Amino acid sequence: MRTICTALVAAFALALVGAASATDDGVWLFPASHGADTTASWKAQEGEADVQGMANQAVLLEKRSFAANNSAAAHVMGVEGRPVQGLTMSFEYRVKDGVCNTTDPRWALFVQGRSGRPYEVNLGCKIAPTTAGAEGGWLRKTFSRQLITAELLRKGGTDASTGQVSGLALVFDRSLGHVYVDDLRVIAKGANNTWTYAGDNGGTTPPGGTPTFTDAQVALLSAPNSPDEQLTQDELFASLSAEEWGQIDAEPTP
Repeated sequence: MRTICTALVAAFALALVGAASATDDGVWLFPASHGADTTASWKAQEGEADVQGMANQAVLLEKRSFAANNSAAAHVMGVEGRPVQGLTMSFEYRVKDGVCNTTDPRWALFVQGRSGRPYEVNLGCKIAPTTAGAEGGWLRKTFSRQLITAELLRKGGTDASTGQVSGLALVFDRSLGHVYVDDLRVIAKGANNTWTYAGDNGGTTPPGGTPTFTDAQVALLSAPNSPDEQLTQDELFASLSAEEWGQIDAEPTP
């Protein structure tokens, strides 16, 4: 079973390489700094090649102090209300000066369970499988459907794994330092977009205002990672029961 999932992850990673253009599917990515001593923004001449132009943009996520509730984040807008089933994400990070551990950067996935209960799942850089980036000096981290569903099942059972997305952001908030990320990709039901530069936002009418976390989301973000969220994908998969694998295998794809 784990061999099959590893092959699926590899196939997904290869598919990412050839699909790096925005689509008009109503999803956007906005870097936003929250609190003192943080930076979240697109930076020119720091990233890999863009699909248009020569700016070579990448998103800088940086935190310079442990001030209360401060974070740098790249918010994905437009996935709210979509089924969490079938969701996959990935990004590439610059190795030479970039932090990559179990907490930073991490996909913070907020989910409203079928019961209405809120959940938040932490998907840290270090836990995901690693493949070569599009250019030398960059590594890709892929968060497969199987990995995300396994974490959701461990966090809130089928109530969480069959819920809806209520928020999604790539967050840097528990370490001091920075990371440059590029070629971020999110696939959900009705949405499939890759961001190589700021102009890759899909759709023609992005939501107004600077994105932020709600008070409830800040509280969820501040909670420590669970033991399962500290495991690598291989370690987590090895710990899954036959019943959990059955639930993962039965999940529909977008």
